[in-house]
Amino acid sequence: MNSDLMLFGIEILTCEDIDIAEESIQYNGVAFLINSLSHYNGMTIEVMHDWTIRVWDNEGVILEKFYLIENDEFREKLYGKYPLNK
Repeated sequence: MNSDLMLFGIEILTCEDIDIAEESIQYNGVAFLINSLSHYNGMTIEVMHDWTIRVWDNEGVILEKFYLIENDEFREKLYGKYPLNK
């Protein structure tokens, strides 16, 4: 599958279209490829330059803000791909 957003070789999401602004990229009509984030499918996601993800509703209200590294499923994929040395 081809993703519209990939981070560290991990496919994050696909979307209907993208809007690029000076401080962020907005992904419209998303379909997350990370199952635990699929409840945001169809929404607008904004990724800031510091990798903060903001989830917008249809009214233009921010529903949630988070960093992808805070998501357990993404972190598991990341550490599986790039194990921590002990």
